Amino acid sequence: MLRSQRARAVARWGRCRRRHLSVTPGFYRVQTPFGKFPETVSGGLVDNAVEFRKLRPGDHIQVPYEVTIDDNVRVFWQSAFYAHERINTSTPFATALGFKDQLLPFPLLLFLAGSMSHADAAKMQIAYSNAYYCYPAYAGDTFRKEFVVKKVRTTSDKEQSIMTFGCRLLNQQDRVIFHCDKVMLFPFPRDDEAAGEYMPVQPVDGLMGAFATRSSVLGELGNQSVTPLRPGQLILHSLQRPLTDTQSRQLSTLARLTHERHFDSLQYPQQSDRYIPGGLIVGMLMSASSRDFHEVLHEAIPNCSFIRKVHPGDSVGAISFITDLQEDVGGDLESITVRTIGVKNFAVRDLRGRQIPTKLFTEPRLQQSSIDAILEGTDLGDLGDRIVVAADRKILRQSPRHEVFLL
Repeated sequence: MLRSQRARAVARWGRCRRRHLSVTPGFYRVQTPFGKFPETVSGGLVDNAVEFRKLRPGDHIQVPYEVTIDDNVRVFWQSAFYAHERINTSTPFATALGFKDQLLPFPLLLFLAGSMSHADAAKMQIAYSNAYYCYPAYAGDTFRKEFVVKKVRTTSDKEQSIMTFGCRLLNQQDRVIFHCDKVMLFPFPRDDEAAGEYMPVQPVDGLMGAFATRSSVLGELGNQSVTPLRPGQLILHSLQRPLTDTQSRQLSTLARLTHERHFDSLQYPQQSDRYIPGGLIVGMLMSASSRDFHEVLHEAIPNCSFIRKVHPGDSVGAISFITDLQEDVGGDLESITVRTIGVKNFAVRDLRGRQIPTKLFTEPRLQQSSIDAILEGTDLGDLGDRIVVAADRKILRQSPRHEVFLL
C-alpha cells in the first residue's frame, strides 16, 4: 500500500511538472528526425556589429561586455609602456594622497574607453578629443562601456562618412571613470537626413581638483620633478620603442577589440598590413615622453589627431613643444599645455640643431595636408613623412626644485 501511495504521488508530481513546463512561455523542444538533414548545407557569418548606416546623432549603444582589470593586466601594460609616475607605480605614494591604491594609467583607460567591439565596418580612426580621467580607477575594478553618437557627416567627396562617438567607461558602481570622443571614418556615405550633431553633458574631470587640494601633502611626500619647462621650449625625447605583433594582439584581445586589421594574420599575413590600434599609439606617444616630463600627476587630452598608420614593429618616438605654463594652480603645482608629436622609425636625436617651423606645434589640428604645407621648402621632408600622431595635452605636475638625482 505504501508503494502504491508513493507511486501515485510520483505520478501526480510528474503531471504537475509537465503542466508547469507546458505553460512556460518561450520554451519548446525542436526535433529533427535522424537522417532528414539535407545532403549539403550553406553557412553564414554571425554579424555582431552595429548597423552604422542607420545610426543618428543621439543614438546610444550599450556594450554588453564587462572586463575586470586585475594586477596582471596592469603589470602587463606597464611592461609595454614606459612610465615612472608614482601615482601609477607606488601604492604607498597613492595611499598617502588618500587613494585606495595606485591609479590605473591614463593611456590604459583611454584605450579601454575607446575600444569598440562592434565597429568592424570602420575604415580607420581619425582622432580622439575631450579625453578626461574623471574618477579614480584601480586594479580589481570591473568596467563596462557606453557610446553615444554625437556627430555624423559625409566627406566632401560624398564617398565616405565620419562619425564622432562619445565614449564612457564606467566601473562596477556605475561611476564614469573616463570619457573621450572618438572620430572614425566609414567607407560609405550617409544621407543628408542623418547628418547632425548631438551635444550631451560632459562628465566632470574630478581628479584634477583632487590633486590641487592635496598640494600640501604632495610637498611633504617630496618633489621628484626634474626638468624645468617654459613656454616655447622644444623637447626631443630620446626614448623610443616599438610594440611587437604579439603585444598588440594581446592588448587588443584584453580590450575586446575585434577588427581583423589588428590581429588576423590569415587575412593580413604581413605585419605591414596590420595596424596598431589608436589607443595603443597614444600609449606609445606618452611612453616616449614620460621620463622628460617626470613627474606627471594628472593629464587630459583635449585633441589628438592620427596622421599615419602604425604597424607592429614600428619604433615610435616623440617631440614636445610647450605652448603654455601656469604656476598658480595650488601649492607648488604647475599646469603645462603641450603638443607632443609622435614619429615612427625616425631617429629623434637627429633633429638636434635643425630648425623646425613653430607652426607645426601651433596649428589648431594637424592633418597630413597641413603638415606638408608647413614643411614645404624646408629640409624636413624626412620628418614630415614619419609623423603618425599629434596630441594636445594638459599636464599637472609639481614645479621642479634644484635637487639632483638620477632616473
